[in-house]
Amino acid sequence: MNITHKKNTGRTLISMRCLAVLCLITQSLVSMASVQQQRQLFGKLYSLALAGQEQQVQQQRQPLNGYPIEHYLDYALIQSKMQTLPESAIADFKTKHPNSPLNKRLKSAYLTALGNQAQWQKYLQHHQGFDQGKKQCWYLQARIKTGQTQGIEPLIQAMWLSGLSAPDACNPAFKWWQDQGHISENLYLQRIKLAYESRNSSLIEHLKKKLKQKPLWVDQALSLIKDPAASLQQSTQWPPTTETQWLVFKTSLWLAKKKPATLHGFWPQVKAAHALTMAQVNQIERQMALFAATDYEHFSIDAMKQLPADMKDDQIKAWIVRYHLFNQQWPDVLHALKQMSKRQLDQARWQYWLARAEAKLGNKAVAKSIFKKLSSQTNYYGFLAADHMRLPYQLCHQPPAPATANFTPPAGINRAIELHHIGFLSMARSEWNLGYRGLSKTDKQALAKRVQQEGWYAKSIAIMADLGQWENYQLRYPIAHQKIIQQHANGNKPMPQWVMAIIKQESAWTKDAVSHANAHGLMQLLPTTAKQLGQQLGINITQNNELHQAPLNILLGVQYQKNLYQQFDHPLLVAAAYNAGERKSIDWSQDFPASPDVWLETIPYRETRDYITKILSNVTIYDWLINKQPKRISHWMPTIPINQAASQPWPNATISQQLATIQCSP
Repeated sequence: MNITHKKNTGRTLISMRCLAVLCLITQSLVSMASVQQQRQLFGKLYSLALAGQEQQVQQQRQPLNGYPIEHYLDYALIQSKMQTLPESAIADFKTKHPNSPLNKRLKSAYLTALGNQAQWQKYLQHHQGFDQGKKQCWYLQARIKTGQTQGIEPLIQAMWLSGLSAPDACNPAFKWWQDQGHISENLYLQRIKLAYESRNSSLIEHLKKKLKQKPLWVDQALSLIKDPAASLQQSTQWPPTTETQWLVFKTSLWLAKKKPATLHGFWPQVKAAHALTMAQVNQIERQMALFAATDYEHFSIDAMKQLPADMKDDQIKAWIVRYHLFNQQWPDVLHALKQMSKRQLDQARWQYWLARAEAKLGNKAVAKSIFKKLSSQTNYYGFLAADHMRLPYQLCHQPPAPATANFTPPAGINRAIELHHIGFLSMARSEWNLGYRGLSKTDKQALAKRVQQEGWYAKSIAIMADLGQWENYQLRYPIAHQKIIQQHANGNKPMPQWVMAIIKQESAWTKDAVSHANAHGLMQLLPTTAKQLGQQLGINITQNNELHQAPLNILLGVQYQKNLYQQFDHPLLVAAAYNAGERKSIDWSQDFPASPDVWLETIPYRETRDYITKILSNVTIYDWLINKQPKRISHWMPTIPINQAASQPWPNATISQQLATIQCSP
């Protein structure tokens, strides 16, 4: 009886525990569903609030009580009324939420409304006295309209004295300044020089009409912008003046970068005709030699070697090496490497080429020694060195640093995470920046894991960089959107790890990343390219911010990769085309070195060289994280099909077809 009772008691306890676990799971699922409902409701009400539908918002917002970003509805309602200048509502919002980044947005919107309505007295009450663009123009205009003009002249002159055109909102302030007699011929000429440096010929033409006396050099400046090469040759007949010398120097420097071979053809005559300083001559000749080298012009190597010692900086020394690499002149490569400073030569890039040059010249023992030491590094050059020596890759999972137990993020971080979930990414970063300040290292460690679980991969990567945890690969190299990527990258070209390597390098997993070239989203697609890809796939893309949706961006980006693989059928040419454009990959497939490491090193664009090396390093690490044993980096580097020659395994089929073994040495 006792035994049976104990057995039944045990079963009862087990049942109760199972029931408790089931309850917790159920509660969690209900909570998740509730949060999703709140997010959907918030998105709906936020749109209504921006449209000024206050009654509907207030009637439906009760389920959002306690929702971290509920007060963003109040912000949106204020924004909808901004043209009515809701000063009291803005002040009340700031009182209730004194540390909110929304206060800065409200202030900016309020200033814009005041400026548009010419409410100058109020504008001055809220403007800090220094700004940029239209808001600074309005500030100057407000000072004038309210009679507060003491000491304003230097501020107006600073806005006017620019090589770029000022906003139209500055015109009233400029007119007042001119009417007060503060403008002069000398100021016009100063601004013309600034416009010349910006190559702004339309502004020069405008300013030229204002001059009472038109110096000859103004027309010379316009001709040098219109046709630099022809005008520089004509300049040898121009009367020598200080302004002519300055124009010739600036134009020669520009042409040395844009068309070095053209300048080289007539540079001796220009140099002899103008009294340029030695420093100016050296600067022009260095620039001409450098950019001629990027085009592998025959004269560039002598031009670089003939530069004065103080002009042969690290960049020049690197291009002397590349010139000889391009021409497969291995004794000269070795000699040029040995002209580098120890600091430069100790870099992984140049250690690799030192080993390659020594090997090419028969110094096998020296090369092996360098390769072996280099193979301990976890980067492109380390992996390549390991391939040459058939050694394991050095890849170590860094043990997680101590994290705050039961970490509770600051309220601002919670708001940032919620904003990220609903797609308000810019606002999410503003909240994050405030909430992240002052966190301890252990708090940051705990937060990194939390944000990765929340799918905010860009922030886990950023935290690891902040903490210097370069070997925490799970957080630095998130395996994210895996199902979507596998769904679309379901063949060999591209492979999922290749797509992840591209995303890691292009955007660091930032969904709304926008580059200086206006490329958008995870895979950094230009809007024109995205629309073409959309047409190919039967998708109509009307707005750029659609590219910030991860599923769509990945679908289009993978399709672009497939198109490039069909065109080039070579990983390095695909990567180069993705970064620099298809035309460049075509150009670099003609008369370049076929050896993939030499080809990559001799690409003229530094950005593209660095980009491809990082893609190759990324894909190796992702291959390791996904498949446990990665393909060797040389797998992705067959010989380049120069002049349509067939690609071959490199450095040979045995190595390039291997999987790399992994070791973790202290």
